Amino acid sequence: MTLPDLPPADLPNAVCRMPVHVVAAQLARGETTSVALVDACRTVWESQNGQINAIVVADFEAAREAAAQSDARRQAGRTRGALDGVPFSIKESFDVAGWPTTCGAPARTGHRAVADAVVVERLRAHGAVLLGKTNVPLGLRDWQSYNAIYGTTRNPHDLTRTPGGSSGGSAAAVCAGMSYFDIGSDIGSSLRNPAHYCGVFSHKSSHGIVPLRGHGNAEAGFVEQDINVAGPVARSARDLELVLRAIAGPDAADAPAWQLELPPCDLDRLADFRVAVLSTHPLAEVDATVSGAIENLGHWLAEQGAQVAWNVRPDFDAAELWRVYVLLLRATTSFHMDDAAFAEAMRRVDPAKVDDMDYATMQFTGATLTHRQWLLMQHARERFARAWSRFFGDYDVLLCPAASTTAFPIDEVGEPWQRTIQVNGKPLPLTSQLFWAGHSGLCGLPSTVAPIGPARDGLPVGVQIVARRFGDLTSLRFAQRLEDAGYGYRAPPCLSQP
Repeated sequence: MTLPDLPPADLPNAVCRMPVHVVAAQLARGETTSVALVDACRTVWESQNGQINAIVVADFEAAREAAAQSDARRQAGRTRGALDGVPFSIKESFDVAGWPTTCGAPARTGHRAVADAVVVERLRAHGAVLLGKTNVPLGLRDWQSYNAIYGTTRNPHDLTRTPGGSSGGSAAAVCAGMSYFDIGSDIGSSLRNPAHYCGVFSHKSSHGIVPLRGHGNAEAGFVEQDINVAGPVARSARDLELVLRAIAGPDAADAPAWQLELPPCDLDRLADFRVAVLSTHPLAEVDATVSGAIENLGHWLAEQGAQVAWNVRPDFDAAELWRVYVLLLRATTSFHMDDAAFAEAMRRVDPAKVDDMDYATMQFTGATLTHRQWLLMQHARERFARAWSRFFGDYDVLLCPAASTTAFPIDEVGEPWQRTIQVNGKPLPLTSQLFWAGHSGLCGLPSTVAPIGPARDGLPVGVQIVARRFGDLTSLRFAQRLEDAGYGYRAPPCLSQP
């Protein structure tokens, strides 16, 4: 990839549109420097962040110093690998020593982390250069990204619309060219819907392969947080794999006992894949702008020689999975509730509605589960996991939506579960699209989101590529081959207006 013929004023934007693997190759050949990359990101941040508000904590002076050290290592022949010198950002919920980790909560504005999160530590060890932190919703509990500390983050493709959440700042920063990649987290589509809304790539890793120590104000423990994972956001599927390999593997306490070796993907061409397509579902209707794009992709894949099966599903009760997912999701996130919020949840639980499928009811039921109730639900989860295993005996990937619509207009009135979105001309609960998070997320499956748009409404649209558990390299390979075929990142209009 070469720089387009642009006027000098737009050159930083052009540099910052490049994928990680391209600038890494340029660094290796001596065609650019890490300092130049940091300066280019800073120029874009200074010109665009006032409108987009993606990177909300930044230290470009420290980044420039780290970049100069990277350039010196390279000159001395001591480079630390492909990521050495590549600028990146990190979701605000990950600890960076000396920086605030608030998760958008005003009560935590005085907090300063004492150590780097594992993912930050590992990326710095690879020589990557940290620029700043990206915005999140309050408590990481929204499909938008706004809070009383840092304000509202906007979609670079349309400033009236959301970039998604809770890793919305991550996707917006990468989309706009403020950083080359970002690390977000995902428990309820928090990596997947922002990539879909902003037209970039993301990877929700298999549960447990990327340590979460130092994320979300949680102390280290003996087990990873249930359902939640960390993963990269980038402008290329190849970049996702580069970054995932850098951050995956056991935490320090576990490293003496085991090492991670993900199963390789033996499939090379798109025609080699057995593809299942599920573009909508009775429990979570998908707008035609999204379902139509996924269906068109499925037809195109069939023309390329791939084996495509339509509207196939694992053999479990999807409504039961939805209910178990929401209850376990709210059980694990109840860790972040203070005593007053937990007492209010206890007050709002109605024993007469214990089997109610309404989200507003289930969130309080889930937050107040007893440990025994939580354990009993693991039997259902195991049934779902076995069904997924059987499903992936017949198919290599499942293509499905990451969210029910393209990026919706920013709406900060009320709580998320009180809002609606327009799906095929009618209002549906915003929480209905959580189905597409839990369908695969409850059982820890990897999901790569790749842009396949624009959609009929002109906004970005992505496809969620799900593979069997620990099949991360399979979903990534499929996304890489889609990118090779022309399904990839496209810069938003704002990048031509420095």
